[in-house]
Amino acid sequence: MPSKFRLRYIFKPLIKGIAKPLSKTGFTANMATGVMFLNAILSFVFLVVLFKNLILFSIFVFLTGIFDGVDGAIARLRNTQSAYGGFFDSFMDRLSEFVIFLALLIHFWDQKLWNIIDISFIMLISLVSSIMISYSRAKAESLFEGDFDIGLMARSERLFYLFITMIITFFIGYGLYFLFLFMLLVSLTALFRGIKIYRGIKTGIYQQKLY
Repeated sequence: MPSKFRLRYIFKPLIKGIAKPLSKTGFTANMATGVMFLNAILSFVFLVVLFKNLILFSIFVFLTGIFDGVDGAIARLRNTQSAYGGFFDSFMDRLSEFVIFLALLIHFWDQKLWNIIDISFIMLISLVSSIMISYSRAKAESLFEGDFDIGLMARSERLFYLFITMIITFFIGYGLYFLFLFMLLVSLTALFRGIKIYRGIKTGIYQQKLY
């Protein structure tokens, strides 16, 4: 059963408000996906290359999340959903997360939590867990009927968590603590989603797709 706790329900009016006028100008869903990835690149640039500013980084992480919803909204408004568009969106989603995580890794590179846990370990586990959250859903939906959006830290929630906590870090610090908690949350979500899908398959809850 898909999670009821999704930020997309909260930001749906904003995403629609952006998608509707853009779709009328001929702006395509794939263009919105490109803008999404550009925002991820800009978050990297403003944190690593130019100003090392967590506020600017957080703003562009937020915009990455918003345009991640805009591309799908435009595709629905223009009735242009396609297998290629779905693949392109998913591919760019994973790439954008890698860019954002890499920015955080470089920014906190010389820091250790409690003088024990290295930032590289935190970001590696976070990246692998984030990929597994998305992969498990995509793989399950390719084989079985149903919505497998299970667990707390889906992509929108991951990006919003980083947006909020890195702004807090800019003002009061504790960035490594927030990232450690992030690692725990995404790891537990990946495990929880995997177990729920596995149990659903074993008990016959999900109907296998026929090709």
